Amino acid sequence: MTYRLSILGFFVLFATLLFAASIPVHRISISGNDQTKNFVVLREMLVKVDSIYPESQIEELIKTSTDRVLNLNLFNQVKIDYTIAESDQGRGYNVVVVLVEKWYAWPIPFVEFSDRNFNVWGDLDFDPERTNYGLYVFNYNLFGRNHTLKTQLKTGYNTNLGLEYRIPFLSRNTQWGLNTMVKYASQNEVWYETKNDSLQFFRNGQKNLIRNTQARVELTKRITPFTTVRYGMNFEHGQLDTSVPINDYFINSQRFQRKYEVYFKIEFNQRNNIYFPTEGKYGSVSFGANTWQNKNRQFNGSIESRLQQFHELSHRWSSALSVYFQYNTNKNAPYSDRKLLGYNEVVRGYEHYVIDGTLGWKTNAAIRYHLINNDLILNIIPIENYKKLPVNIYAEGYIDGGYATSNDTRSSNQLNQQPIYSIGLGLNTLFYNDRLLRLEYSLNSLGKGGLFLHFKKAI
Repeated sequence: MTYRLSILGFFVLFATLLFAASIPVHRISISGNDQTKNFVVLREMLVKVDSIYPESQIEELIKTSTDRVLNLNLFNQVKIDYTIAESDQGRGYNVVVVLVEKWYAWPIPFVEFSDRNFNVWGDLDFDPERTNYGLYVFNYNLFGRNHTLKTQLKTGYNTNLGLEYRIPFLSRNTQWGLNTMVKYASQNEVWYETKNDSLQFFRNGQKNLIRNTQARVELTKRITPFTTVRYGMNFEHGQLDTSVPINDYFINSQRFQRKYEVYFKIEFNQRNNIYFPTEGKYGSVSFGANTWQNKNRQFNGSIESRLQQFHELSHRWSSALSVYFQYNTNKNAPYSDRKLLGYNEVVRGYEHYVIDGTLGWKTNAAIRYHLINNDLILNIIPIENYKKLPVNIYAEGYIDGGYATSNDTRSSNQLNQQPIYSIGLGLNTLFYNDRLLRLEYSLNSLGKGGLFLHFKKAI
């Protein structure tokens, strides 16, 4: 009996010590969200009303919640603070969320270059005929529920007509979401071959040498606050003009091809800023199956993964590491589907080159120093929510590497099946927490160096 009472006493003492420093959240108040529904913000927060949290953990939970709300990309500023107060309910946290909303409707006329990056366009003498112009219409945060409608009307070097609708959550209480997209694209020049590790263009003065129609439906489900799974179906129909030389751009050396694809993807995202992270982790892996069809069908299975780690070493120093991998079972994929390095995935210093592949990897490692963290006051801007411009500048040293291989037998493509790497220094300038400008000097393993300009993150 004494033994049982001793065990009971131990558990009572343990529970008392465990919960003595844990108190509940009594209230969460939100201000500044004139359009955004409260539940959109509350869904991203790791603290909930009536839940109990240790005082030793509340600071970190508030910081992570701030990052998550900012990553919605609905607000220019997010500030979350808390106090501990006594009330009729007893001792508890009062959490205060102060927001500055963005402007959500953006009809944007534009002129843009069409090549893979700014430096490639420069190699072609900044040819004005290689530009697009038109109108983007972005409608963010529709109905105050973080729905997004994107409309694209583009002409010039390319023609793009597209409509995309994203619903992160179908209702207030569900974890399921839906993304849909339809797009028509045509181009007056065909990127139809790789020689000397460079794209070869076919152009004869005619328009619409290649046409592509695409549609996608994707269901999403948030499993945990940091983990999401995606189930998708994709359809593409491509058509080459009769004047384009026949090669292996499509299977069976045909001028048209249909592609049917299904995929499953799981993502883990714990980054403090999805546009330029300095702390946190990201991981994704996707499994896909597709068929290419014209005269007959060819099957392909694919695996694609990305792992990233970001760490704040001190108040100003941080590190970044990223590893990307892609594998396809069909080693004779058409040229249109074996564009691996030099397109969306770039080894810095190799911006002028492309490497085709059905198997490949890329790695980036960087160390960064936070040079400037400042808010510029722009009184000339008539929109109140944009008068304060957050500017962050990071100096960076980096090492990149990559490898890609395919059944390409062209002897002129020396980078295929060869590991490549580079080192460099750069400046990353981040505006409004989501707009990035990169200026870098890279030296690659071919012994060639140069200055490069980019408008999206490398890691």
